[in-house]
Amino acid sequence: MTPQQKSRPDGGTAYARTNAFNDTPIDRVLHRLEKVKSTGTGKWIALCPAHNDKRPSLSVKEADDGRVLLKCWSGCGAAEIVSAIGLSLADLFPGDRRSLSDHGTGPMRRPFNWQDALKGVSHEITVARLIVEAVNRGEAMDVESLDRLALAEERIDDALRAAGGVQ
Repeated sequence: MTPQQKSRPDGGTAYARTNAFNDTPIDRVLHRLEKVKSTGTGKWIALCPAHNDKRPSLSVKEADDGRVLLKCWSGCGAAEIVSAIGLSLADLFPGDRRSLSDHGTGPMRRPFNWQDALKGVSHEITVARLIVEAVNRGEAMDVESLDRLALAEERIDDALRAAGGVQ
């Protein structure tokens, strides 16, 4: 374990693949994160190492070409995230494709993906609806539900801001 790599209270690493460590970009990233949870094939959530995250806000995805895509829903940038775990942006790319210029990202920002934003907003609205339904059934609003509702509002605002709807 590297000095920057965090460990869980049980002494294990934050991520474990069933097969041996392959030193792929996704392995390099996931091994250094905490509270990693798979959300689908090639997709994970984890605590963002670039800010004091209490609940997982970092989405991690392995692209078809082996690149690692990072999205912190609290607003941390990819450079901040990889720096916090002792890596560089180049470490997000496989072997001979480690140059950012090879991917056409250069100094220009990648286009806004409205489909991803809508999926995120839809998820957060579902969370809010479930909480409201519980309250309507007479269940008390606990602190955890209130915090999660506030997080849903934050994430919806972030998506709206990213889409250019709020200044």
